[in-house]
Amino acid sequence: MKKGLRLWTLLSIIFVATLLITNTILYGLILYQDAQMVQKKEEELLLSVGRQLAIEPGVLQVLNEDTPSDTVEEYTKEVAAIHGLDFVVVMNMEGIRLTHPDESQIGQPFKGGDEAPALQGKNHISISEGTLGSSLRGFVPVYEGNKQIGVIALGIRLDSLSTLVENSRSRYTLALIVSVGAGLIVALLVAYYLKKQLLNLEPREISSLLEERNAMLNETKDAVVVVNTEGIVTLANIAANDMYQQLTNQPTDLAGQPISQLLQDKEQIDFERSVEQLYRQNGQDYLFSAAPIMVNKRRIGSIVFLRNATESLFVTDQLANTTAYATALQSQSHEFMNKLHVIYGLVDLEAYNELKIYLGDILQPEKEFSHRLSILVRNPMLAGFFIGEREKFAERKTQLLIEIAPEIPEAADQEQTTNIINIYRYIHHALLQRWLPEELAMSIEYRNQQLTTTYRLALKEEKSDSLELVFKENYFQQLLKDAQGEFWLDITEEQLIIHITTAYEGSPT
Repeated sequence: MKKGLRLWTLLSIIFVATLLITNTILYGLILYQDAQMVQKKEEELLLSVGRQLAIEPGVLQVLNEDTPSDTVEEYTKEVAAIHGLDFVVVMNMEGIRLTHPDESQIGQPFKGGDEAPALQGKNHISISEGTLGSSLRGFVPVYEGNKQIGVIALGIRLDSLSTLVENSRSRYTLALIVSVGAGLIVALLVAYYLKKQLLNLEPREISSLLEERNAMLNETKDAVVVVNTEGIVTLANIAANDMYQQLTNQPTDLAGQPISQLLQDKEQIDFERSVEQLYRQNGQDYLFSAAPIMVNKRRIGSIVFLRNATESLFVTDQLANTTAYATALQSQSHEFMNKLHVIYGLVDLEAYNELKIYLGDILQPEKEFSHRLSILVRNPMLAGFFIGEREKFAERKTQLLIEIAPEIPEAADQEQTTNIINIYRYIHHALLQRWLPEELAMSIEYRNQQLTTTYRLALKEEKSDSLELVFKENYFQQLLKDAQGEFWLDITEEQLIIHITTAYEGSPT
């Protein structure tokens, strides 16, 4: 994969380029405005000097007599030198020069053709080609009384005007260099600061971390939220949003809501403790944990994990059931050999009455449950689970009666067994949290690559309502989806019947 520019380099280039472009445009505008200002000042100077000369007695005399004068010629040259002009020309109404810096041009017609407006009595500014080259010219009419008797023409060559502009620009050069230098330093410092604020991560690394974080948050089944120091949720994964929508019956997202909308009884938990805490809400147990989020050694919030405690209990139960099944099989092996010896001895002694009593005793369902289970359930993981569950219900003074017909073969897919056990365990956990009758009947039928399980127990209708909510939990619905199962309840006034069908592919014998 081709590597791009590093973030610090990229930011530096962006800031420096922006600075140079901005300064270049600004400098160009300043120079343009400065050139316009210099030209405007020169135009005002030309007209002002022209008006001054238009009232000079010597100029009026020369125009009235219509003859050149050395005195006026010298005077106009002095005025031009004082004001930095290249020429001052006095012309009569026919456009004939009466003064000129070049004496050979005196008495000759004025060149350029731009004197016409002034001969008609109007002040006029123009740029035109004359005897001395291209120049900026100002024309001022001369009056004696109400009668126009001539025109004063003043000018500065464009070369001289350009020199003035260049001299004016020179004072901006140092300011430009200083501003560019300072801007470069600031740009590099800003780029460095932003790089540090991004924890020295490159854009590719930031993008990768963001995608990984989103995938991790959205794919986990636990509710995960990020809250700021004010207790407002700033980020929530799919599981947290689903839980919030179920609690509030609103289709909105959890982000932007206070954490109390999700954790409705915060008094049960301590956000400052970093260990898992048991949290109970709406009859459901959760494992709560929180961890602070630190940026530059400053706490900006916390990340909260809320996990359904039932799942953790399921894992513990599965380990206990497996151990119980292994112990039962070991005990069964020894007990089976002992019983064979007893049967052999009674047959050898021809004590058939005693043998009949003994056989009747060992075939009692309660005492031979594990023996029958090993015959009817070929899946050791499933058999171990049933043994452990009977013991748990027995502790609650409830007899779990399990009827299996026909036998359940060994599973071709171990994952199917795990999914089915998770469903059984969830149902049993929900039942054990409530009052139970003395007997709970459970029947399992294996047919057409499916297990059909039915629970029957005497439970009044009003006590069954809370169970309906438990079975509508997202976690249980996900368990059914994983096991390709279906679930429904039949509730009567005196009895609760639970039906579950799940896919179960038996291995070929």
